[in-house]
Amino acid sequence: MKRTLLSLLLPLLCMAAMQAQDLITLRDGTDIEAKVLQVSPDEIKYKRTDNPDGPEFFLPTADVLLIRYANGANQVFDQARKPATETSPLYDIYANVDYGTTDLVTPGMRYREYQNLYRPSSYIRLPVDPYSPALSGVCSWLIPGLGQMLCDEVGRGFGYLGGAFGCSVLTVIGAAIMYDNPDAGATLAVCGSLGMLTIDICAIVDGVRVAKVKNMYEQDLRRQQLSSTLDVRLQPYVSSLSTATVRTPVAGVSLAVSF
Repeated sequence: MKRTLLSLLLPLLCMAAMQAQDLITLRDGTDIEAKVLQVSPDEIKYKRTDNPDGPEFFLPTADVLLIRYANGANQVFDQARKPATETSPLYDIYANVDYGTTDLVTPGMRYREYQNLYRPSSYIRLPVDPYSPALSGVCSWLIPGLGQMLCDEVGRGFGYLGGAFGCSVLTVIGAAIMYDNPDAGATLAVCGSLGMLTIDICAIVDGVRVAKVKNMYEQDLRRQQLSSTLDVRLQPYVSSLSTATVRTPVAGVSLAVSF
């Protein structure tokens, strides 16, 4: 009699044990049969039902869509993805840099089109800036116009280089005729030398300015790109599919895109 009762109760106990398990559904559709031990905002701790005495496992909460508990309760995890503007490392770099000109510039503008929008004295140096004002100034001191060329303003650089070359030629000519015509030679040599000095100083100042303004323009473009990044959100939902005798829970994911 006892054996008969045990043989009848054993399947019932096994079925009860099977019903007592939790089911973790991941966002990729994978189901994990488990006994959930702890749920925190960052992770979920559980044990596998096929090895209840085994090790504890951990899952990031962001990877979990829902948990169906043994008592029939469902817990849905709405982990919407944050916009790229908030998660990008560059967002923190550009967040505190605003010259008030972001809405005034567009990609593909030439230097002469935006140079008057910026005040170089307001420039804030960022580690990702493509141009170095110090290097541009030093190069324009060594060779007038070289700093502008390094900032991709080749025509502007050749303008300073051509002016410096013309003044140097004028100085040489003045020195050459100084023996025959001291007054004219001295005048040409002095004018050429002063011209070279003036052009050299202007090239240095302009080289630094060009680098700063172009960096400010690039910063504004990057701010525009970060602020217009697509915002992609995954929204989980739980519904049920009813048949004549069975009501089955159904889980899914909806995709929302804003830009």
